[in-house]
Amino acid sequence: MASSKYWSEVLQARDENRGELNLQGSDINKRIEENGLDPNVFGLSNLYLLKISGTPLACISPDIGNLEQLTRLTLENNKLEELPSSIGTLTKLKFLDISGNRLQCLPATFSNLVNLQSFNANLNSLKTFPDVSEMTQLAYLSISRNELSSLPDGIYDPSLTLLSTIDAAHNKIENISPEISQLCHLIKLDMSDNKLDTLPLELCECPKLKELSISENKMKDRKFLKLAEHSTKALLTHLRGLLEKQRVGEGGGKPKKGGKSKKKKRGDVSSEVEDLTRDVILTLKFNDGLTVSVTPGALSVRPYMVCCIIRNLNFRKSNNMFKRFIALQTKLHDSVCDKRQIATIATHDLKMIKGPLVYGSAAPCSIQIIPLSKKKTTADALMKDLNSEADAYRKLKKRQTLSGIHQYLNLLKDMPEYPYLRDAEGDCISLPPITNSEKTKISKETTDILLEVTGPKNLDTCKTVMEELLKATLLTGVGTSSSADSAGAASPAAEGDSEQAGDDDDSVQTVDQEIKGPQSLTVEQVKVVDMEGRLKAIYPGKNDLLNPAFDVKRNHD
Repeated sequence: MASSKYWSEVLQARDENRGELNLQGSDINKRIEENGLDPNVFGLSNLYLLKISGTPLACISPDIGNLEQLTRLTLENNKLEELPSSIGTLTKLKFLDISGNRLQCLPATFSNLVNLQSFNANLNSLKTFPDVSEMTQLAYLSISRNELSSLPDGIYDPSLTLLSTIDAAHNKIENISPEISQLCHLIKLDMSDNKLDTLPLELCECPKLKELSISENKMKDRKFLKLAEHSTKALLTHLRGLLEKQRVGEGGGKPKKGGKSKKKKRGDVSSEVEDLTRDVILTLKFNDGLTVSVTPGALSVRPYMVCCIIRNLNFRKSNNMFKRFIALQTKLHDSVCDKRQIATIATHDLKMIKGPLVYGSAAPCSIQIIPLSKKKTTADALMKDLNSEADAYRKLKKRQTLSGIHQYLNLLKDMPEYPYLRDAEGDCISLPPITNSEKTKISKETTDILLEVTGPKNLDTCKTVMEELLKATLLTGVGTSSSADSAGAASPAAEGDSEQAGDDDDSVQTVDQEIKGPQSLTVEQVKVVDMEGRLKAIYPGKNDLLNPAFDVKRNHD
């Protein structure tokens, strides 16, 4: 029976309100062997990262479901034989590693983990796998070295638009469905050492498939194995030819005149390069760029901040591009920011900012700001006006539920000082977590934006929110074509565009089609320092932007 006495690591995490807990090593192993895992681990409700690795742990308490803030869970190389169904309540999980255990099945509630981006379950004894069709954020799935006879249910669902890697090697999988062609971002598929005897010809229609491994399968057509050994491109070209012949046969005759695809010249790989292009984030090194100095007062009010700049944006690509960008901020505030409880996003038109910036705090009556769509006022007067509006809304609607900015007013309630971001001209451009300034308000004409994320919890939470914001921005298509110049030159499609031009259905359709292609987003580092110039944060750093859903090209270490 597990001891109720706190382990020192758990006690420290509780007393210091830590968000991370890492349990591994010989001392941890000895304690688990003698008394089991400290059950107080599951009372650390603020944990966002839990790692228990390389231990003799054989079971996990159902109380793990209490850790609802977890975004990263690593349970690798233990001796787990089963997992509780309560793990399905950890719906904020993004990275899950349960590799190297003794699991034969997973609870059906795993399907509830709809925000997973990376899922590693290799080196187990899994015979079945839960449905993954609702895991629309999934980019990386590793299920190698198990006893699976098929790929997971729902794996071919077209809503899995970010799925780029499937590693299912060393299983007992007997077939791949032709529906695999619906995975529009699949880049790597490892099916080596399974029980495949053929391949679906539709594999050639996976538009970005670059790496296909099928060795150690007993293929009826040995040519598949030989071509795969030579190169994935050679195999896909062969499959494409077979598929065309098959469809011609189904059509009842030869293709119509002019229906044949143009024969490629030897060495012409331009179309393959286009097919294999991925979404890209290009990061630019800080070079006498924008800095933000943090005052000691801000550290006691809202201490954590990360900033970066996104450049060469084009909101004129389609009629609703700007609205989509604004809407994604609202969505992130409700989801990953937990209703602005753990972080807040702000955006600023860079050309309206004069740096360096100062992030500080002051009494509400002494902070002057021009809030979005309002006249110049003090922070104190603004909050009074907003609270009056909220009260009037409640009386009018006869309910307590609020929407918009009014639902966040309690976040500054009774605070003697408010946080602010001030530019070099002394103007307040941000009053987190409530509003930005009209001075730096972005518009359809904005091309460069300063992104600001602040929070009361920890720096990693701010970084997580910033990465989600950058990923969502990349997917809107507001950047440039990933085949454009790496510096992110403006898209030619935008030249001469006007707000009225979007009324032409044909032109909008053409632009939207371009947006669906691979995109590139240029991100420039911003430094956050203390008042003595000591570095507190620089974003994005070398350990940021590790999401497998996109490539990152860095012009710095």
